[in-house]
Amino acid sequence: AAVVLSVVCPYACTLGGDVFALAYMARDGHVHGLNGSGVAPSAATPERFADGIPRTGALSISVPGFVAGIEDLLGRLGTRKLRDLLPPAVRLAREGYPAHSQHVQNVGTRADLLAQDAEATRLFLPGGKSHAEGAPVRQPELADTLERIATGGSRAFYEGDIAAKLVAGIAAAGGIVSADDLARHRGLWQEPVAAPFVGHDIVTMPPNSYGLTLLLQLLDLEAGGIAGIDPESAEFVLRGLAARKRAYAAADGVIGDPVALDAPSRKLLADAVARGLPAATATPRESRDRCTACVVVLDASGNAVSLIQSVSAPFGSGIVAPGTGVLLNNRMPGFTTKPGHPNRVGPGKRPAHTLAPCIVMKSGRPTMAIGTPGTVGQTCTLAQVLVRMLACGQSPERAVAAPRWSVTLDGKPAVEKGMSATLRAELAAKVPELSEMSTGWITFGSVKIAMPTGDGFLGVADTRRVAAPAAL
Repeated sequence: AAVVLSVVCPYACTLGGDVFALAYMARDGHVHGLNGSGVAPSAATPERFADGIPRTGALSISVPGFVAGIEDLLGRLGTRKLRDLLPPAVRLAREGYPAHSQHVQNVGTRADLLAQDAEATRLFLPGGKSHAEGAPVRQPELADTLERIATGGSRAFYEGDIAAKLVAGIAAAGGIVSADDLARHRGLWQEPVAAPFVGHDIVTMPPNSYGLTLLLQLLDLEAGGIAGIDPESAEFVLRGLAARKRAYAAADGVIGDPVALDAPSRKLLADAVARGLPAATATPRESRDRCTACVVVLDASGNAVSLIQSVSAPFGSGIVAPGTGVLLNNRMPGFTTKPGHPNRVGPGKRPAHTLAPCIVMKSGRPTMAIGTPGTVGQTCTLAQVLVRMLACGQSPERAVAAPRWSVTLDGKPAVEKGMSATLRAELAAKVPELSEMSTGWITFGSVKIAMPTGDGFLGVADTRRVAAPAAL
């Protein structure tokens, strides 16, 4: 499913992007955490980016982590081989998929970026404009690359002919990812982080993921008595906004490369469980993944997966390496250039990611796999849906459909216009900087939930974006 999404949603996720996944395995009763994010190139020194990190283009590209990540996931936890799972993606790349509404919309908003790269123009702007909705989008070079990966595994992507073409394409555009950078890349297995919330354990990924801030928000909300607050009230929204602000301020110094920040982030979480969060005076700058896709799965054996993948902003860097069909990420702006900051750019470091897969556990077994895209709003979207379900007793369908609050891309409070006019007016009077955004605005996300029921499974897909449940 993840590889198919990397073909049919190239604005959100590609082979040139990254992936995080949580997988609960019934055979060992453990939640495994896969960090399939890429690292900064070896030439990515602070001095190299003294004038800032470009948001798009060749210098925004980090080493892609997705291909190694999915192979790691299957190699450790799967029952099938990668080569057996790739044919549907190969077929869709070679024969084409019908351009869906979100493909057309995203091409329209990023046409200027795509037009700067000859390969991106050829693939996504035929005749100088987006495919018409329903027209086939074909990516034959990507099909060839997928076939090579099916035969040779991830090393066929990170070494050899494909890697040489990736490096040449990036270099021709002015980038700095080297052959050694690709060849050295490996995924990272991490012990997930978890926190209690109203009788459940909420599990997510540690840094470099922002998943920690989800746990901090939930701890803060439960401590403040959120279960007794009407979820349709202004007070519910105000408490959520305040909890998010405190969580992100508290986590500002521990979201970044896991080599340095794994231990400090776990200490922060332990302190928050024991003593709560300190007051926040400001909201720090955040990583801004802006296009993401996720898959959540439960199976009859009791296994559960929450997987989330991203190329960062829509269509990433805007660069497709010639001869590969691989559109490359623009992950490097996930770093800061601020001296002394733990997320400061540097060779071989993993940048901060908003990607935050989540599994909910109770009595040692998964009760929910949940995930959402939504850039800087991912964790607060997950928090409010989990609060509605677990603390307020709402059904999954109602909790997902309910009008949502979030933040804008610069961290300012925002609510959906689908929220009642009375409630929006009450909030605006108390939060002067509040923005009102259309339902489905990017930071409100698109939640996917898979849950076991007494006699089967329940899948809920948020219609804020193209999404659907499926029973296989």
